[in-house]
Amino acid sequence: MWMGVAVILIAAILNEVLSFVTYSYTQKTVRQQTAARTKQDLNELQRITNLKARVESAVQATVSIVEENLENRQEMYRICAMLVDRNKHIIGSAVALRPGFYHKADSAFAAFAYQTKDNGPVSTKQLPYDYETWEWYERPMAKDSIWWSEPYRDTGGSDMLIYTFSAPIHNRHKECVGVLTGDINYNEMVFKTSVDDELFNRLHLWTMLSGLVSIVLIVFIVLRSAYSIRKVNKLVMEQNLLTQELQIASDIQGAMLPSISKQENARHHLDVSVKLLSTSDVSADLYDYFYVGHTLIFCLGDVPGCNVRASVLMAVTRSVFRTAASAVAATSEIPSPAAIVKAMNKPLYSINDSEMFTTLFVGVLNLDNARLTYCNAGHPWPIILSPNTGARQLELRPNIPIGIMENYDYEEQHVTLVEDATFFCFTDGLYETENLSHETFGLKRMIARLNKSAQNEESPQRIIERMTTDVENFRGKAKRIDDAVMVAIKVL
Repeated sequence: MWMGVAVILIAAILNEVLSFVTYSYTQKTVRQQTAARTKQDLNELQRITNLKARVESAVQATVSIVEENLENRQEMYRICAMLVDRNKHIIGSAVALRPGFYHKADSAFAAFAYQTKDNGPVSTKQLPYDYETWEWYERPMAKDSIWWSEPYRDTGGSDMLIYTFSAPIHNRHKECVGVLTGDINYNEMVFKTSVDDELFNRLHLWTMLSGLVSIVLIVFIVLRSAYSIRKVNKLVMEQNLLTQELQIASDIQGAMLPSISKQENARHHLDVSVKLLSTSDVSADLYDYFYVGHTLIFCLGDVPGCNVRASVLMAVTRSVFRTAASAVAATSEIPSPAAIVKAMNKPLYSINDSEMFTTLFVGVLNLDNARLTYCNAGHPWPIILSPNTGARQLELRPNIPIGIMENYDYEEQHVTLVEDATFFCFTDGLYETENLSHETFGLKRMIARLNKSAQNEESPQRIIERMTTDVENFRGKAKRIDDAVMVAIKVL
């Protein structure tokens, strides 16, 4: 009897050892695959978003050229060919006008240019089919607005599976008389992800071996082994997968944040300090800044929520900011913050199927004269600290957050940062911090703290350190319910 008990006990111990090893190996394998897949998906989302934004920008910029040359029928072929030739992602383009536009009531006209499959010179021709019933023509004509089509095979055109972006064309009387299109290869818009089968093959092999050893040890603990393996798999999938995804998202977000050194800021005669107070492994608040010539371009934003969806939208918004700000800066010595916000709003609105939004503050600081031009999109008002005037709120116009309305006309404002003044910007998670009694830190406490910093002429770093100490002491052991970002800038 005791021998049997000993055998069962030893077998049970060995089984538990095998279960622990299986658990550890499974956890490591799933973590590796999840990390690779999450990073790949985020990169693909950013790639497709940027691709659509570039195509939209190229087509909409070309519409004005088409409208200026509408009376020249042959010029339409040249413009389409130019659009395809100058944009490597656009494989075809058409100027499709309503029938009879060129004074022939029964004549349809659609100039088409396309990239040949061997990447040779761009070819042009008249579309050979009745385009009036096709989605890419019918929808934008009916709505007088831009349109992305569903994927379709362009039989008679480029003869490829494509997506088409269409923008309306207007005559001098502002009447919609046709559309200008840009075609993208279907394969360019497909998520390119891969799964490492070898990892899962090794996991499967290890599970089989552990089960076989358990059976050899003693038959009756097979059920126990099977139960343990199922429990391990369930624990890994339910308890660890989300944690691993959040950690990977956090790592990616951390790599995307600006890494400008104090020496670089000092070289531009600026003292810049930033602090992020996060609720978890991922943050839905964003900030970014970079220098272009004698200007500092920066942004601060907040996506509602503290989950993976919000963090992904945050990462996309930050990427769109860099793209939009760089594009606007390339065309102006002192970039317009309102132009940057408008350029960000359109692509974010087009991908906003879940009706989320982002509050955003974009500023452009002229380092030659300390003039700050800014555009606020539904974000909390920043504060200017000065030894003479204390802490005062910056005047803001009521622009709406980005991603809500496609063609909203954002307005910008400006202010000059006087000597010894510090610009302090933040997200609402700062003053909405709660303690265990569910009392919020509040704007009154926040401004009182900033007034003390202004009177003591504290540096940006010291201002943020003092504010962090007060907020965290107020919160105590309560859980942080929202992310908070603080940015302090002072012209030296």
